[in-house]
Amino acid sequence: MGDGLAPFRVVDTYHMFFIMHYHRKSWRLRKQRALPALPDHNDLPTTTEKEADLEAFKVRNGEISVLTPEQQRKFEHHQAKFSKSHSYYKPHETHTHYAFPLKMLIAITLLLDAHSLLQISLGTCTWAIDYHHRSAALTTTILCFSITVNILAGVLISIGDKRTRKKDVALKMKRQELTGQAIRKVEKHKEVQEGHEMTEYNHTRHSTDRHYSRSRHSMDDAIRNNRYSVVAREGGGAHAATTVTTTTTSTAHGTTTTTDFS
Repeated sequence: MGDGLAPFRVVDTYHMFFIMHYHRKSWRLRKQRALPALPDHNDLPTTTEKEADLEAFKVRNGEISVLTPEQQRKFEHHQAKFSKSHSYYKPHETHTHYAFPLKMLIAITLLLDAHSLLQISLGTCTWAIDYHHRSAALTTTILCFSITVNILAGVLISIGDKRTRKKDVALKMKRQELTGQAIRKVEKHKEVQEGHEMTEYNHTRHSTDRHYSRSRHSMDDAIRNNRYSVVAREGGGAHAATTVTTTTTSTAHGTTTTTDFS
């Protein structure tokens, strides 16, 4: 795997040399000009002298780039290229990390280059020397060194990430994430509870409507069956018959009874 990554690591080493050169040049020029020490010597300022009038406060505190505009442009270009290739490298302070140390950056890059060189030499020995004459100690030694430098580079990346990580910010972000998860759980529980309440409400309403419908039908039947005729006869069959019709009507305001005589 290391031999396949060799072309990309050569390009990374090219960018690393420019980063190292401009870093050390900036440190040397700042020392010669007796500028105040930076809060973080790995995080070099980007404000040039031409932009100094716009940010006079930073100039008073020495937070100004001592490189020429052309050098500063090249410096930022190589930093951006290397940062794009390696996510652990932060040229400037961010919300979660401080600037990555230059010395550790150089050590990691050289270890990765050594890993690629050892992998290439291992492949060369494997395919160029016949296995009847190839010493097992040779390939074993190269393989052990290759694995060791690769592991060491990974350990240095982990250490550098832990050193530059802002612990308070990471803790705050973790707490915010936990708070967000708790809020989502509460909202989900609330939605489920509202769904159950809505289901119970619909069930109760359906039962009430069904009961009202049955009562309405029963009342209509009672109204239809409550009509009767009373024939009052006075003085035997000689008198005229009188028919009394009583009608009971149920309304929203109560029950109304109407009596007709005929």
